[in-house]
Amino acid sequence: MIGADRSNMKNIAIICDVMKAEVERLKNSNKINNLDIIYLEQHLHDTPDKMRIKLQEAIDSVDDNYDKIILGYGLCSNGVVGLKSDKHDIIIPKVDDCISLFLGSKEKYEEEFKKDPATYYLCKGWIEYGSDPYRGYLVNTNQQYKIPSDWIRNEERYGRKGMDEETSKFLIAQMMRNYNRVVLIDNNDLEEIHRKYAKDMVDFLSNLLNKKIELVEIKASPELLEKLYCSKWNGSFNEQNKKEFVIIPKGEKVTQEKFM
Repeated sequence: MIGADRSNMKNIAIICDVMKAEVERLKNSNKINNLDIIYLEQHLHDTPDKMRIKLQEAIDSVDDNYDKIILGYGLCSNGVVGLKSDKHDIIIPKVDDCISLFLGSKEKYEEEFKKDPATYYLCKGWIEYGSDPYRGYLVNTNQQYKIPSDWIRNEERYGRKGMDEETSKFLIAQMMRNYNRVVLIDNNDLEEIHRKYAKDMVDFLSNLLNKKIELVEIKASPELLEKLYCSKWNGSFNEQNKKEFVIIPKGEKVTQEKFM
């Protein structure tokens, strides 16, 4: 594309599918222009090294018809460290994980963290496309009929089933024993089915851990997600942009220091 006018070219986003509902909302409201999308399944977060391989494969598949690559990820347990593109600049939100994206800013996440660090977060996208201990328990013990069928992914249809009840509960108790509350993030997209799922999860954990797990629903903002996918970081990369996004020039690797 030597000599091409890149200002009229599309960008492409590689996105964790927990953000699919939010991205589709932006597409349907015509807020997203000149953006193609590749979705990757959330379960890749379970093994950051495998996630890095899949992300690099997706990056390498992007051809010269695109200007920039947007990653719908944060640092994600260093799962993005080492990624690079030889042909495109990469834009990444400067956050540790997607919680800050759903809350609207890193500052909002820090505010909630100060209230209680022992908090588990849910949102519409996470409930529908992600994984959580309660969902894992239902799948492992062959109770996936309690999850709406259109939320079930292929690895849950054909994957990890058949664990006995006692073992599954023991593993989840070890994982969740230090948590005190579940925060349900509302970006004006929650339906009663999401609230019921969160309540069922909290009731399950309260009984399992023999303590009261608090369920809190908070209003948040899709502002940072909109900035990311609507390319509002475009133009001059000013101080506010540098605060919210990492830009990796083509040929350079993503480093942990970029997120500090």
